[in-house]
Amino acid sequence: MTQLGDFQVKEPGGGDGVEQPRGRIISAAVVALLAFAIGVYWFIGRGDDAPPVETVVEAPPDVIPPPSDPIEPEPEPPNIPALNESDAFVRDLVAALSAHPGLASWLVSDGIVRRFVVVVDNIADGTNPAQHVMFMRPDSRFTTTADGETLRIDPRNHDRYDRHTQIFGSLDTRGSADLFLMTQPLIDEAYVELGNPDRPFIGTLERAVINLLNVPIVENPSSLIEHAPFFHYTDEPLQSLSPSQKQFLAMGPDNVRVVQTKLREIALAIGILDSRLP
Repeated sequence: MTQLGDFQVKEPGGGDGVEQPRGRIISAAVVALLAFAIGVYWFIGRGDDAPPVETVVEAPPDVIPPPSDPIEPEPEPPNIPALNESDAFVRDLVAALSAHPGLASWLVSDGIVRRFVVVVDNIADGTNPAQHVMFMRPDSRFTTTADGETLRIDPRNHDRYDRHTQIFGSLDTRGSADLFLMTQPLIDEAYVELGNPDRPFIGTLERAVINLLNVPIVENPSSLIEHAPFFHYTDEPLQSLSPSQKQFLAMGPDNVRVVQTKLREIALAIGILDSRLP
């Protein structure tokens, strides 16, 4: 702490400002203060016949604190039902994510949370999840065209998935992420039932998203060779894709592009780091 004696005081006036000894300055200050006190007593407080001076101390005005912003109560978390009874709850929440009339057809099945977990797990492992979402199967069959001796995918095949893409692309991104986070306890429970007690589902979801984002955009119809009962791509990089990636590729370049864009948006909204995505 700085003390009074730490300062050097110079006499006012001209000259070189010779420094006074420190003790002398302090003594002079004390004397001056005493003289001032005596003078006040002499002129104001001297004499028995002088009426006492009442000192009126005005109370400070009440200090009114500035109004604070009203504190809004935290919204109560939704009452999440048990996994076995969650279909109606999840169905209502998903239906609110899009005004597309076709979304309702995706919600007719039972075990929505369990089905979602199985499909994501299949895609993450590269397995085609078609058997778990038969209600999403296109109405028309897969067709090919012949270009001389070369067999190619009929571009009209891509039209079979336009409705799927429109529904998925219409989903509210922030709402989809909030729904996932809200129902994550149910999702984790279903994932444990699937035989994954020690592996968090969010990692599996991330792998599934990455697998689909790694599917290339193929603008020109791909050539095929028949390999009953299926077809194989003559292009080795395409043929080396996993079954779930090939199924996604079959949606066509425009649809793949839309779905990949929405997938990325939802993944980022959930909290998956952009640096981890292709």
